[in-house]
Formats: sequence, structure tokens, C-alpha cells
Amino acid sequence: MKDSKFLRALNLKSNAIPPVWFMRQAGRYLPEYQEIRKNYSNFLDMCKQPKICAELALQPIDRYGLDASILFSDILTIPDAFNLGLSFHEGEGPKFSNPISSAEDINRLDSFDVNALGYVFKAVEETKSLLPKDLPLIGFCGSPWTLAAYSIEGKGSKDFNKTKSFMKDHPAELQKFLEILSQACFEYLRQQVLSGVNAIQIFDSWADLLSKSDLEIYSLQYTRKLSQLLKADPVTENIPIILFEKAPKKEVVDLIFDGLACMSLHWQENIEKISFKLKSKYAIQGNLDPRILVESDDLIWSETQKICAIMSEYPGFIFNLGHGITPDIKPEKVKVMIDAIRA
Repeated sequence: MKDSKFLRALNLKSNAIPPVWFMRQAGRYLPEYQEIRKNYSNFLDMCKQPKICAELALQPIDRYGLDASILFSDILTIPDAFNLGLSFHEGEGPKFSNPISSAEDINRLDSFDVNALGYVFKAVEETKSLLPKDLPLIGFCGSPWTLAAYSIEGKGSKDFNKTKSFMKDHPAELQKFLEILSQACFEYLRQQVLSGVNAIQIFDSWADLLSKSDLEIYSLQYTRKLSQLLKADPVTENIPIILFEKAPKKEVVDLIFDGLACMSLHWQENIEKISFKLKSKYAIQGNLDPRILVESDDLIWSETQKICAIMSEYPGFIFNLGHGITPDIKPEKVKVMIDAIRA
């Protein structure tokens, strides 16, 4: 792993060519993924097949020769382990048959059993067995806030009004739930590391739902707590942590805390401005707008090279998208982006 460009960047070492991987790099935009996905009516059933997950994680590595692989799984495995009745059906997104709807539901929660997620850890082991020995594997979880938002709302939503009402009516109970989720995330990530992951990314996918003050109260303090737990444990203390905050209502430099190795920037963030403030302190990952990938090859090339030029003197730069790749992207367009990075 010493020669991994990705791990070098996380340790603030320079690379002549920036490492690249991208969020949702294994997924619906790939025809080889679709060939496997059509065999499962419920996405979660597929996620519970470790050998299949390993095969899916390898698809973009085989196709593009990326510099890091990411575990093929879903951020909602932890709520599923709390028996909230999670399912994913084609075209519907996540749905919970037993969401958190009252304060009493939090008090009645089953204890978290990390062994209920054994299929994830087997997927880590299977993926590591197939990956080239010098290619790192990224493990991940949703932030406690993001997991809570889904668990209360009971599905994906544009406005998360049920979650916002719960936050207003039951702040103490919500914070109790966030404490429970923080500990569950720690145990989950710790076991991923024991199974073989080389870095961790925390996805705060619903940071944009929160006001500046609520972002601190309901999200950041629990993400910090999770990071502190990881850094205090001998199993996980040396594993680099990447944080992705989706369009937060605070400046990125105000979100940073001890224990992080890298900030992964949403596409709306100004990478040049942020790089001046974080240079020599934190790695930066990002942040091409995924929608650029539906445009002409010339525009993809120029926008990609623009980011590379801005970050060319930044030790610790990892090229990535500023959000997950979408199903409508053509694989050849991704290849144009990668060629532009490596040109």
C-alpha cells in the first residue's frame, strides 16, 4: 500500500498525477452492473450477497483502472439492523415499513448488534481478496444525522418534513437516537477496518436540511464524536477519515475538526478558495459537478482540467465528483473525465 497514490494524498504527500475515484462509481450507469441488478427485485437482497458485492466493487476498477475501490453496500445497513423494515424496490428508493414515528419508538429500539451486519464485513473480505494488493479499499457509513433523517422520514424525501417536525417536537429524544447511532457507526466502522478497509468516508448526505445552528446541534457534534471514538481505538486510530458534507449552510473550513484527514467537497463549494485555507493541513477531495458528465466531451475535458490546474500544487488532492454519479451518465463520458485527469 506504500505506493498507493490515494493513501499518499490522504497523508498530504504530493502526486504527479492526482488519484481518482468517484462516489457511486459502482452502480446503475454501468451496463455490467445492470446485468447483475436485474436478478434482484430488492436492492438490499443484492447487498447481502458478499461475493456479488465484491464483483460489483471491482467493475469500475476493471473498466477504468481507478486509484481506490469503495465497498459496495448502502448507508442504510445500520437502520436495517435496528429492524426498521428497510427495503429498496426498483424505481422507488429506500422505504421503511417500521420507521421512527414517536419518542417511544426510540425507547423501544432493539440493541444494536454489529454481528447482524456480518454480510458487510464478508463483502469487505471478498473485495479485498479480488483487488490488486496495492489498491486501497474505502469503507463507509452514513453520518448519525443522515441515518436518523432516513429512519424518521421512512423514505427519501425532498423536504423531510416529518423529520423536521420530529426534531422540533422531540429534540431530547432525537439526540438520544443520535447518540445510539454514533455508537453503532463506530462499531460498524471498526469491524470494517478489522475486515480490511484502508480508509473511511462518512457521508453526511442530508447536511443541507439543517440550519447553521441545527447543523452543529444535530449533525456535527455527533460526527465529531464518531471521529473521536475511531481515533481513540487502537484498531482504527491510524485509519484516515474522509468527511463529505452535502451543501452545508456553514463554511467548509468551519466544519473541520481534529481527527479528519480529508474533506470531500460538494460540487457547489469553491475548491480554490477552500484550498488556500486547508493547504498543508487536510487533504481535499472533489469536486466536479456530476451533471458536467452529460455535456460534450470538450466541456468535460476543460472543466476537469480546470480543477486539476487549480489543485496542481496542493499536496493531498484527490480528484472526485462533488456528489454521486447518476444513472443517466454514459460510461464513455466518465472515461473522458479520467483521461483528462491523467493527461
